[in-house]
Amino acid sequence: MKFFNPTSELKELLLLQHIEDKPNTTHKEMARVIQGAASMVNVYIDRMEEDGYLVRKYQSAKIVYYNITPEGVKRKKFLLINYLRELLDLYKLAKNNVENFLSEVERKGNKKILIYGAGEVAETILGVIRDRNNETLKVLAVVDDDKDMQGKELLGFRIISREEIKQYEHDGIIITSYAFEDDILKKLDEIDYPGDRVEKFFTQDKQ
Repeated sequence: MKFFNPTSELKELLLLQHIEDKPNTTHKEMARVIQGAASMVNVYIDRMEEDGYLVRKYQSAKIVYYNITPEGVKRKKFLLINYLRELLDLYKLAKNNVENFLSEVERKGNKKILIYGAGEVAETILGVIRDRNNETLKVLAVVDDDKDMQGKELLGFRIISREEIKQYEHDGIIITSYAFEDDILKKLDEIDYPGDRVEKFFTQDKQ
């Protein structure tokens, strides 16, 4: 998980799930799961065994099986539901930001659009548009400069080259790239694309 720093509760959840899936796991594997040291794994394992969430069975001095108990399953589900609730709250916040952006795009008279940048941001915005269940904003295609991606699809939308933009009757383009926003603007300028038809998700123009 590259966005969140795992809390102790999340590490406990990850360990319980991992142990349930793989009772013959190793300290090295568990350390990788919680992104911590092997010594920290011992702290969690000792505590979870004390709380009755798992039991250790020694096959030999070096081979240990970890069995999650019914109480451990209950604890895992409790942590999972609480974690999911927090993720949903964060998702709603992010979705509202995307919704507000799309409403502004619509307010400017855009009905048929192209999206420039076939990355995770584009995928998220396409997902929000798909879930809106209205016909006021229609995506025609996704533009990307990566030749390996051109001709493929992103959530059912064809990925096209910059040269194909003129083949689509559209109202505007939404730039969804964070790292290459300026580069995309320059490339659009090179084909004399009207700047007033470009919307940038990450950069809001001053009014």
